[in-house]
Amino acid sequence: MKASSIAYSVYLIFSIIVSLTLAAIPAILLFTYMVQNFTVFLDTIWPFSFIHDWVISTFSEWIPGFALQYWWLLILFVPLGLICYAVFLAFLLAFFKIARRGIPNLPDGYYEAESEAWLLYEYFEVYYILYPYFAGFFSIFFDTKPRHQVFGAKIGENSIVGNGRLFNPERTIIGKNCFFGYDAILSGHVYEGRRLYLKTVKLGNNVTVGANAVILPGADIGDNVVVGANSVVPKDKVIPPNTIWVHGKAIPREPHPIAEELHQPIGGPTVIFEKIEKVTENDQDEEEGTTIPSNGERF
Repeated sequence: MKASSIAYSVYLIFSIIVSLTLAAIPAILLFTYMVQNFTVFLDTIWPFSFIHDWVISTFSEWIPGFALQYWWLLILFVPLGLICYAVFLAFLLAFFKIARRGIPNLPDGYYEAESEAWLLYEYFEVYYILYPYFAGFFSIFFDTKPRHQVFGAKIGENSIVGNGRLFNPERTIIGKNCFFGYDAILSGHVYEGRRLYLKTVKLGNNVTVGANAVILPGADIGDNVVVGANSVVPKDKVIPPNTIWVHGKAIPREPHPIAEELHQPIGGPTVIFEKIEKVTENDQDEEEGTTIPSNGERF
């Protein structure tokens, strides 16, 4: 193993330990402050003071003095603990992002197995992959759009990753109004035998990725595309706009008939209603203001 590889390995381990330690400090200080002052603080506010006084006067003989002294801390221990843990996670996210800069981000291309470049790629992704494991209760919130963006993903407005999976956020570009189905995967890397291939994946606007679909590196998907569930988009595949990708083929999407456009949800695209109003006005004009002469021409 090269000396540089050993140095990066030591840096990875050391940076994770330091990040965890530094992120824990503000959370511990906050929790310590709450232990000492939280009950005293709430006792200055009505009705907390009234409730606490009533508990002391009524149940002081049955409740231990420790519980009475830290009454509100014990009652609200779970939400207060979660707040402190959320502070820890926020600082950990910041420290992980800073520590990640110490490892090179490889450019797009092929890399041989058992090379230092391959190792660096794996190390670079560790922080992004490792973070949700520390989130615990909050993991459902951090496996979403904000976390991907913090680690480099470019995601447009109103796009919902949800239960989708982004394997390489730094190699991900997603347009506006996109939606990922359950366990849909967008990957900026693929292993080909003893080679690793890296390339940025691009999605246009209004793209829907079906459940369990897999989009491989280098794929360039146009606007208004539907990637069918359980479909695979090969590496470097270009899918033209306004198509449906199923069974390895891009099928053109047909325009929606007026009958289908009428059944849009409330708050849907206003363009649809403009089309419907235009068609309705044309129908009314034909019924009220047009005549059809014997030669069949309208005027």
